[in-house]
Amino acid sequence: MRADIERWERKYARGNPNPEFAPTPLLVAYRRLLTGSGLALDVACGVGHNALYLAGLGFEVFAADGSLRALRYGREQARARGLSVHWLAVDLDRFRPPPGRFDLVLVVKFLDRDLVPALRRSLSPGGLMIYETFNVNALADKPDFNPAYALRRGELAELFQDFETIATNDSPTVREPLTHWIGRKPVR
Repeated sequence: MRADIERWERKYARGNPNPEFAPTPLLVAYRRLLTGSGLALDVACGVGHNALYLAGLGFEVFAADGSLRALRYGREQARARGLSVHWLAVDLDRFRPPPGRFDLVLVVKFLDRDLVPALRRSLSPGGLMIYETFNVNALADKPDFNPAYALRRGELAELFQDFETIATNDSPTVREPLTHWIGRKPVR
């Protein structure tokens, strides 16, 4: 992961790619699911645009990323907005959140299949998982994109097969480069 962290540090050294800190459209589209209470974890948060959005809704947010520069952008914006976010500088290859702690886990444009079991465990019973990342369709537009970071069709549904599916755009007719899956961890 060290090479990945260094690559992202170089990217963020060129500036903030989201200076408006606009949240991911998926979060805005499913705002009705975001109660604004409880603990939220934003994994691979980048500059923290989604963490800031969730904090603004009332969540206590933990935002994890490997890039110190990205986290600095988020921290500065949180201070300017008067929001509190717990910024976590972590190596996502080694990151394992505590089990049963979070009411919401969010992952956007990041895929580490080895981390998924820990993310599943980190949700409290009834907790909400929101996952959106690149799928194999992204390979057509980005030939240098690493195929290991692209979802296969139906993969998120498989990874969370015992969760209640609330929404997904994963179907054979979808040609978009991003797949999303939203679901709830069983209460049992």
